[in-house]
Amino acid sequence: MVWVKSEYAEELAVLLTWLSALVPWSISYGSFAVTSGQDLTLVILRFPFVGIRYQLGVQILGGTSVLTPLEFRQEVQSAGGSALAQVPGYDLWLVGLAVLAVAVGVSLLLYFEVERALDAIPVDPVRLLGALLLGVAVALLGATVVLFTSQAALFVPFGVFLQLAFGVILLRVDRADVEEPEADADAA
Repeated sequence: MVWVKSEYAEELAVLLTWLSALVPWSISYGSFAVTSGQDLTLVILRFPFVGIRYQLGVQILGGTSVLTPLEFRQEVQSAGGSALAQVPGYDLWLVGLAVLAVAVGVSLLLYFEVERALDAIPVDPVRLLGALLLGVAVALLGATVVLFTSQAALFVPFGVFLQLAFGVILLRVDRADVEEPEADADAA
């Protein structure tokens, strides 16, 4: 079953990659150790590049902070104690972020220079983006497992499932108009 026509595969790959960069990969609600002696009830939206944290019971601007994954990691290291179990989760978030940054770079190249991108990249860029999005999803799925098991919070990783679906869709795109190197070798 073909979900996408091959003439729109590049556009879809760019769109799904950018959507993956903009959609939050998880939402958490619960009590979090923010400092060594204080637990706060928070809502955290984790986007790939930043996390938005809102402290319940405080005015919206005063209780909202925007942190990078590295700042979240440093915060749990400072909190110490049982919060240190979250550090591998933030490390996996950073790995997913790095893979997503590569995917966004490839998508920008594909968006602005389609023909040169098709010639410069030794593999099909659509399938490359699919594989990169699967890599992001696997890293963030690992982060989800670590953070879910180490936090006393409701944890909804819906963005991870979107990225998994996007990666599978891009890997399954019918690329009839892209010539495979093996087909050229057999024809010669």
